[in-house]
Amino acid sequence: MARGRNNTKKLVTAREQSVDALFSTGPFALDYYQRAYVWEEPQVARLMADLSRKFLDQYKEHHSLQDVSSYDPYFLGPYIICTAEEQTSLVDGQQRIITLLLLLIYLQRQAAAIPKAGTRAGRLSTLIMSERFVRRTFRVDVEEYGSCFDALLNGRGFNVADAPLNVRRIWQAYQYIDIHYPAELHGDVLVMFIDWLLFRVSLVVMDAGDRDRAEEMFQSINDCGVRLSPMDHLKRFLLSDAGSDPRELEGKWTTMVSALESTEQGAAFAYLRTVFRAKFPDVAQKPGPSLADATHEWVRSHEEEIWPNQKNGDRARLLTEVLYPLHSSYVALLCARSELKPGLKAVRYNAFNGMAEQFDLTIAALRPGDSEAVREQKARMVANFLDLFYVTQTLDDEPVEQKHIDGLVSTVLPAVRLTESAEELSRALGEHAADWTTRLERIPDLTYDAKRRFVHYVLTRLTAWVEMGATNGEEDPTDRLLKRRSNDRDFEIEHLFTSTASRYAHKVPDERYYGYLRNRIGALLLLDGRDNGTYGGMLLEDKLVRYRKDTLLAGMLNPDFFERSNVRLREFLRGHGLLQMVATYDASTKLEPFIDARGRFYLEIAKRIWSLDAVGLASPVTPGPGVAGTRTRYGVRFKDLVQAGFIVTDDRLIGRRRDRLHYARVHPDGTIETASEARATSPTKAMEHAVGVASNGWAFWQVERTRERLDTVRQRYLDHFER
Repeated sequence: MARGRNNTKKLVTAREQSVDALFSTGPFALDYYQRAYVWEEPQVARLMADLSRKFLDQYKEHHSLQDVSSYDPYFLGPYIICTAEEQTSLVDGQQRIITLLLLLIYLQRQAAAIPKAGTRAGRLSTLIMSERFVRRTFRVDVEEYGSCFDALLNGRGFNVADAPLNVRRIWQAYQYIDIHYPAELHGDVLVMFIDWLLFRVSLVVMDAGDRDRAEEMFQSINDCGVRLSPMDHLKRFLLSDAGSDPRELEGKWTTMVSALESTEQGAAFAYLRTVFRAKFPDVAQKPGPSLADATHEWVRSHEEEIWPNQKNGDRARLLTEVLYPLHSSYVALLCARSELKPGLKAVRYNAFNGMAEQFDLTIAALRPGDSEAVREQKARMVANFLDLFYVTQTLDDEPVEQKHIDGLVSTVLPAVRLTESAEELSRALGEHAADWTTRLERIPDLTYDAKRRFVHYVLTRLTAWVEMGATNGEEDPTDRLLKRRSNDRDFEIEHLFTSTASRYAHKVPDERYYGYLRNRIGALLLLDGRDNGTYGGMLLEDKLVRYRKDTLLAGMLNPDFFERSNVRLREFLRGHGLLQMVATYDASTKLEPFIDARGRFYLEIAKRIWSLDAVGLASPVTPGPGVAGTRTRYGVRFKDLVQAGFIVTDDRLIGRRRDRLHYARVHPDGTIETASEARATSPTKAMEHAVGVASNGWAFWQVERTRERLDTVRQRYLDHFER
């Protein structure tokens, strides 16, 4: 019997929806067939990079909220729901929507801390939680997720160790948002970014209707595999000129994609985008379909530029001569990103430090004919180069967000693409990094409060270097020191001296100065959180014996540490000329000289870790500004401009933001003092002191006397030394 008209199911409906509209609905439930939350750092980092890049590419400092309302939108893709028994369930799209909810929680907490963003904080609160019949729930209403969401929203502690794996992943995803959230989106621009995210970022919601059809759609989308994906379209396009028997090429393509996807979800497209950016950088910058969002359309659109004077078989040769030969190296890089690999350690370091995209330079440097050993050597050089950039830029108070990494890569890429051998690559990268290592001299001045995460990283590398030296490299503890543990306390920064200033008043009477001294890196260690938590407010002289069982950097604070044991460590330090620099402590030791000595000891270790020779880069024959082409804009410090007379001592700097003028003064030592009396070594840090947000300080400040922007003065300096 035919189904009656009144029983005919409606067609699936779809409509566009802003993020604000998405989270203005009732709460979402999850049906039994939905998989758990599985996103990890690469997926969260990609989402944050895509959103922030889309916004910041359009943002200008003089823009208002009205300007933001006309910014280009960003599409996050579709998600599927079904409604039954007055309950709306997510059928597909859980990963993105939960991550968006975590981002809204993060933004709410940021906005709540800024008085002028109070209304946005209130609006975000109404989106994060739903209220029905006096029952308040989070927009994704899953019982086991609730306590985690609540702890994140209210800044409460949460027992991560005892939580299920999917809940631990949600907790960790929030931490990844914090790591990958750009510094440029704090301060005044936060309100604008929130509005753009809520009203100019969209999804398409597809309503499946009833539960039966919802499950059917879920299975169709995730299991059937009958749809042609963008990857399928690209494969068909590239292999369409492969000749009469493309089966061998089909096999290569399938092997390549399988190897990439089995290593990391989404890695196949990420690899293709990396290759296209590395091998065709000029084309990647041209208008047209987005390489990031529509890779297959981008390739079709730029076919004539990728293959000028195209001959039959050119497209297939891209697979056989570039994509397939290099994909195994990309797989190795992906593995090294999540786990410390002996030959590619800096890849792991860079991932820890928030580099979502770090492989373009490596792929640009590799040649299909390189041996596996040469490929690893080149990859190691590039990863070390990026790590050195991160360390020295941060020491210089310059930003190191992904867009600044991208800027460096854009600058260096032409030279790298011209290199053939590992020796040529070493020289090319060494020329760009020629002046960076001078910034290591600032390590003794690092303080816990100013750059906490960076200090943790530096202490990790120093600690690991000493530990490895004592074992002839048999054990590298770096990954153990960096990893965020799911079931225990992480390694933590330990203050040698208690926070109670009165206990050391006989050595440092000034309480404020004592606070400054105890926060300097020379008064800090990295210790296992379990041990660190047992020390409480103990005096350093009382902790020394217990430090013996901690790291070697901690143990050698004991005056007799080398007398009866640790022979191998003693010889290792002597071989590097460091044994006499080891500063020990007892109750009679004066604090300030001890902290200074410890800081200098750390500096000398850092020089042995991050020298050009240590990271495998060739030093220029005559480094410095006198050699044409060796100095990029990243090698120029504000201090250099002062010392060379391009900026005069006591010059006043002016910056304008939102119709308000900010002033600063130049000191003889090359530092910049703002109206708050804070001193900075870089224009960007001075801008942060002045206006509360770190952006491009070189473009923000101008010299009042000459009306030149600092980036213009910097270019005159570069031009002068390149003549």
